[in-house]
Amino acid sequence: MGVRRAWRVAVTVLVGGLLAVPTLAADFPTKPVNLVVGFAPGGETDIVVRAMNEKLAEKLGQPAVVLNKVGAGGLVGAEFVARSKPDGYNLLVLSLSHILRQSADSKMPVDVLKDFEPLCRYVTQPLVVVVKGDSQHKTIEDLIDFGRKNPGKLSFGSPGVGSLGHFSGEYFKATTKITYKHVPFQGSAPLTTALMGGHIDFLITALPAVAGKVPSGELKLLATFSDARLAQIKDVPTLKEKGFPELVLHGWFAYAAPAGTPKEIVEKLGTALRDTIKDPGIGAAVTKMDFNEAYLGPAELKDYMKAELARFTEVAKREKIEIK
Repeated sequence: MGVRRAWRVAVTVLVGGLLAVPTLAADFPTKPVNLVVGFAPGGETDIVVRAMNEKLAEKLGQPAVVLNKVGAGGLVGAEFVARSKPDGYNLLVLSLSHILRQSADSKMPVDVLKDFEPLCRYVTQPLVVVVKGDSQHKTIEDLIDFGRKNPGKLSFGSPGVGSLGHFSGEYFKATTKITYKHVPFQGSAPLTTALMGGHIDFLITALPAVAGKVPSGELKLLATFSDARLAQIKDVPTLKEKGFPELVLHGWFAYAAPAGTPKEIVEKLGTALRDTIKDPGIGAAVTKMDFNEAYLGPAELKDYMKAELARFTEVAKREKIEIK
């Protein structure tokens, strides 16, 4: 092949490739889109995603399939999406758990700010301070006062080192100036069982994890980390109103595509997700599960993630939280 002909072939291939990108973006999606959850089926992350996947499928014109990639506290799913082809067909259900992991794990195999393209935040998840139903600590003031006057006598449980429950507890401890003994468990189920059995004094967890045991009196809510009182538990005060404005904190779930996903595809996904999340039926469904619809667009989510990572990296350093 002559030099001139080889040059023409190369140019043709290059131009053809460039022209194919907008064509692919214009046709997107032509097959099912995977919503990758890093946790087991039936868990809160899985359930809240399944609440919207059918409506999202309507908006996309293709099935939105929940794909569970379980392991390493959500990292298996995160790595799967980060290493996927950036074509919009594998989306990560990103959460505060990924941010917390990065703040405490210097060897985390993915970077939430570099390896993903933020699409939107979906919901927030209220956090609550919980004690056993017949605890001697009847109010949040009782708990804080006891913790200040009796250093190390309180026992606090979490689902494990580096978990949202653990970080929340350390944040609570530093802000209220109490001390306690931290008792880590292997997950939320044994943690809640230990609290009901009187083996620990209190825990901090997402409202959906304990809401079912409050009406029976097995557990009691002392306070929330919300900015304002929650409609579903109006009698429970916020830590903010009790004099701790720094203690506004909640779990959250969002969607992200692999870094490098074409802008046109990101925009299509972002629009479909926004319209789904803003659907009144979806809002009602997540509210029933004790989540709050809390949409943030791509740019807002990116700034929010940066702020969250900075905040919890500081907490991890100050409280020496390290995942090895």
